[in-house]
Amino acid sequence: MTKRTIFSLILLFIFGILSIWAFVMSRNIMGSTKIAQKDSGAQEQVTLRELIIIETKNGKKFWEVYADSGRLDKLTDKAVLNNISANFYKEGEVILSVASPVAVYSSEEKEIRLKGGAEGANNKDVYIKADEICWAGSKDRIQAKGNVKIIRNDQVMTVSDESSFDTDFTNLKISGDANTYVYSLH
Repeated sequence: MTKRTIFSLILLFIFGILSIWAFVMSRNIMGSTKIAQKDSGAQEQVTLRELIIIETKNGKKFWEVYADSGRLDKLTDKAVLNNISANFYKEGEVILSVASPVAVYSSEEKEIRLKGGAEGANNKDVYIKADEICWAGSKDRIQAKGNVKIIRNDQVMTVSDESSFDTDFTNLKISGDANTYVYSLH
């Protein structure tokens, strides 16, 4: 072997040792790395503060919801809202206002479900209180469930398990264990 061949082999050996040393050192510095794959079961959530959700029909405001905070789950397309107040409109006028500590909004179903003791009042002196009030945007119908109390003009009160009515409190239906009380103002 010539000196040139021996020198080349030594140089190749030194580069090989340096490469192995660099690989080992970089692994020690970086640690064991794994490529994270998206878990299809993991939930993607966004937390929001002070938000407004508005739905329009034919270019006019149909309803609006104000919330102190909320959490949107992108996978289920549902939002859980906290401390909400909402207004329902007809012909540009507020016909029903509601408030609730918690609400669940589904944009796919265009439905809002008020929970935890929802209360509401309309422009015709009607007050409602229930454990849960649900309104689906595709219909002009509201469902109330659990300890439903409706008071009209401080003269008539109904207490029932369930109730359904239009947003302007027409077509009222009560069901389940129900009682109606009529008061005389005189």
